[in-house]
Amino acid sequence: MMQQNALVVKNAVKYYEQEEPILDGLNMTVSKGSIYALLGPSGCGKTTLLSCIVGIKNLNKGNIWILGGHPGKPGSGIPGPRVGYMPQQISLVGEFSVSGALYYFGRINGLEDKEIDARQKFLSELLQLPPTNCLIKNISGGQQRRVSFAAALIHSPELLILDEPTVGLDPILRENIWLYLTRITQEEGITVLMTTHYIEEAKDANMIGLMRRGKLWLAESSSQKLLERFQCSSLEEAFVNLYQSQNNEMNENVSEVQEVNDTEDDTLHQDEDSCKQIEGRIVEYRAKLIYNVSASKRFKALMIKNAKQFIYSYAILAFAMLFPLIQVTAFFIGIGGDPKDLTIGIINYETGNCNYGNDIGSVWYDKESLTCSFDNLSCRFLHEYGNSIANQKFYNDMSEATNAVGDGDLVGVMQFSHNFTKTLQRRIDGFAYAKTEDILSNEINVFLDMGNMQIGQFVIKKLYERFFEIFEDLMKECKYPSKLGSVPIRFDAVYSDMDDGYDYFFTPTFIVTLAFFLAATLSTFLIISDRLEGVWDRSLVQGVKNREILLTHILTQTILIFIHIMVIMCLFFPIWNLKCEGSFFHVFLLMFLSSLSGLMYGFVISVTCKNHILANYASIGSIGALVMLSGSLWPVEAMPKMIRYVCYCLPTTLLSIAMRAVIFKGYTLDEKEVYIGILVSVTYIVIFFIITLFGLKSKS
Repeated sequence: MMQQNALVVKNAVKYYEQEEPILDGLNMTVSKGSIYALLGPSGCGKTTLLSCIVGIKNLNKGNIWILGGHPGKPGSGIPGPRVGYMPQQISLVGEFSVSGALYYFGRINGLEDKEIDARQKFLSELLQLPPTNCLIKNISGGQQRRVSFAAALIHSPELLILDEPTVGLDPILRENIWLYLTRITQEEGITVLMTTHYIEEAKDANMIGLMRRGKLWLAESSSQKLLERFQCSSLEEAFVNLYQSQNNEMNENVSEVQEVNDTEDDTLHQDEDSCKQIEGRIVEYRAKLIYNVSASKRFKALMIKNAKQFIYSYAILAFAMLFPLIQVTAFFIGIGGDPKDLTIGIINYETGNCNYGNDIGSVWYDKESLTCSFDNLSCRFLHEYGNSIANQKFYNDMSEATNAVGDGDLVGVMQFSHNFTKTLQRRIDGFAYAKTEDILSNEINVFLDMGNMQIGQFVIKKLYERFFEIFEDLMKECKYPSKLGSVPIRFDAVYSDMDDGYDYFFTPTFIVTLAFFLAATLSTFLIISDRLEGVWDRSLVQGVKNREILLTHILTQTILIFIHIMVIMCLFFPIWNLKCEGSFFHVFLLMFLSSLSGLMYGFVISVTCKNHILANYASIGSIGALVMLSGSLWPVEAMPKMIRYVCYCLPTTLLSIAMRAVIFKGYTLDEKEVYIGILVSVTYIVIFFIITLFGLKSKS
């Protein structure tokens, strides 16, 4: 009667792009209740084979049956708690304690905490684990591997798949582990498939398979039969002889080498119909022992994992807490303030340096003739300007002052003509009869350094505004209507305030963009970190779903999003006194949508980039483009028409417009500017989520 099998691999082929096959028509059968040791040189495909068996990777061709079905298919023992998997890398959360790591894998495999505690005590003795409160990242590599081994054993699975479980362990501990594995296979019917570099320790295995160039050149042979065949006293000597004989037979039919297989396991050479019969027998065995773990238990374990992983990652925690404070503080300090410590050159051909500032000009009003007389009005203007706009520095020569502007010492030069006061008086007294040369002579000529446009525009605006204020005061002293000294156009604001500066324009878009990139920056590394550490794939083997991991990450990050939003809102509104005409709830809602969109965008970067460096490039590169094109720095209306439509399609553009409408105009959700921004943001959240799910699926 054919022995029941826990694992059958048939004609397995695995390759990447145009490379040579890593697995090249490999066949393997592992019997129930046995230890199968898989040996072979580095790069021969052992780890890839195990990854395909547990469902982390997919074969390009061939079939795998494990505990009753194909990996990942209904009825199979993988993924699920019937299997214990120890990968070659540690695949543990570095921020976990030893106890925390074992509790995590125990919980996702359906164990209650009492059961985990009992198993932990036993495994601590068996594997000589470090103290339970030690963090994984703080213990040695050998200790980490022992904890990883314990995580595979914690739930007493019926099939153990172990990749180099005894590497780095001392001989006595290796011997104890082999004794334990032998006992559980004999007494409990557990099956063990393991890879090892220690040839001599494989002597205790029931079956030995030797991999070479993606094939099993020796399959399902016991150590005793191998020793008898080559008349050797050690396995190491037998393998040397085997390699030498294979080098001479590489171009011959491989089946001649595989004739050493036990006759009772000749199922390896059966056709597809025979393999289907094997599958049927495995299903009967599986049906009696299958068990499932509820989604709620897995969900709880994942939430605890994410929370601990975040709390004990002190650098990330500090970044998450301090980054919004730093960014908002930098905004307060760096944006919107008036330039200070500027110097403007003065060339006054009328009165020189105004007697070192003592001459402030004069105005006389004659009540009888109802006329005004002026003296040294250039000094009057300079005195009234003072240093509120820029510090004044007098020059006698225009070329000297111009050179100072070129050297960056001055922001500009203000020039008064020789007869500035007289011509200004003639202009006031008889504007209709004033000559062109009189009009030009009473102008104040200002030459500015527009290499720094923001400072240049600031000086123009302030000089212009202050001039009309001074001129209106002159009209009042002359008993003229003050409006004679003003420009015949009046501006007023429907929304916001005329005195609001660039910082008020920038604030709503800054809030939206900051919320977006705070979330994106943190989530960018989540999936990459879990996958690089191997924790993600190891969890999938134990039955956890991609969507469950993703959902728990979203919920964990949502808590952080709430904290970020509250910090930002408190800094901007109560502390900075930003006026909000609309509802704070609507502000919160828009910020939350922006954060959630950024969170999903970070996940997209995580699944499309292989490592943190590429993720950094993608994140930083997209930040620059998004900030420049989303209307944050400059209105979208100023961009070319075709580019404008692209800008409106970006995640933060219409949401920024909606935020500006809520804060400055008091709009509610039923206003077009607001609900369109919300709809676009929700659309992006859904699109990014779908891309992430497909990206995770394609990683297999």
